[in-house]
Amino acid sequence: MPRFNRTQPAPKITGGYAAYRSHVQIDFAKTCAYCLLQELMTGGEENFELDHFKPKRVFPLLIKDFYNLYWSCHPCNHIKRDYWPSVALSRRGIGFVDLCEDDFGTHFLEKDDGTWEGLTPSAEYTIDALNLNRPHLKEIRRLVRELRKSGLLTT
Repeated sequence: MPRFNRTQPAPKITGGYAAYRSHVQIDFAKTCAYCLLQELMTGGEENFELDHFKPKRVFPLLIKDFYNLYWSCHPCNHIKRDYWPSVALSRRGIGFVDLCEDDFGTHFLEKDDGTWEGLTPSAEYTIDALNLNRPHLKEIRRLVRELRKSGLLTT
């Protein structure tokens, strides 16, 4: 089951793609589409941005496509920028894991220390390309896991 469910049909918005901001935020449950940290854990809403999942440079026709706009914390968006898998990787079926389409557990395993292990070539690619095992991410995941185990965190 995908982690995020997008609004169907896409909201009708006038203006630039930034007008979709509040709708995208809701679709992603105030959670980064890549590292999965919530706004509360990453400096709040002001530390989040709209990311063009398929970069504008490579897919210019998708600039205002609601379904190509993802909620991303600033660090993940800064790392990803307009990065996209090469044609050779794409031909082999390797690309970014899209948690609007893909199940987290099919692609990733979260270890007790907070490290994400890639279970598929696309997951390995995503972890490496976005540096999803940055030390602070692992520590936050580990702490959240401990809080859940102790019953102090229920979400």
